[in-house]
Amino acid sequence: MGEVYQWVTNLLVLVVLMALSDLLVPSTSWRPFIRLVLGVLLLLLLIEPLFSLLQKGDQVDFEPFSLIEQNIALEQQQGELIIADMNNRHQSYIWNEVGEQLARQAGPVMSEQFQLELTDVVVWPQDSSMEQFSGEVEVELKGLNSMSYEMEKNVLNVLAEEWEIPASTIKIIGIEE
Repeated sequence: MGEVYQWVTNLLVLVVLMALSDLLVPSTSWRPFIRLVLGVLLLLLLIEPLFSLLQKGDQVDFEPFSLIEQNIALEQQQGELIIADMNNRHQSYIWNEVGEQLARQAGPVMSEQFQLELTDVVVWPQDSSMEQFSGEVEVELKGLNSMSYEMEKNVLNVLAEEWEIPASTIKIIGIEE
């Protein structure tokens, strides 16, 4: 890139020199010769990039193209990672919202039927399918530690029926009061 700037600078200096020579040369007899010399210099300067390319010949280096290809591949990989991260965050947000909705839905039933406080519902999906749930639902209940095994099984069945999911996917965690 520095070569291009140098070439443009030389070209501008020569054009300024040509304009000054027309103004400073007093004799009209010398003007044609000075214009001829400066014109030849201008032509040589204009075709200098062509000479530069011809001298290199087969030495033209295509390494920058491979670097560009590597950079493009790296940026594509980074883009795919960003998209995957965004999808994971989106899925996490959705499942958190599902957990909160399940808690709002089953909370009143737990307090009415069993005098238990549903504190939290965490959904652990095995896949991101929303049509058919497969995974585990952790339910935190306050006041469960004084209940019998039969009562705990009843709570599990009520939750499964309320949420319309298999009882085997629900895990109840008791929290001390």
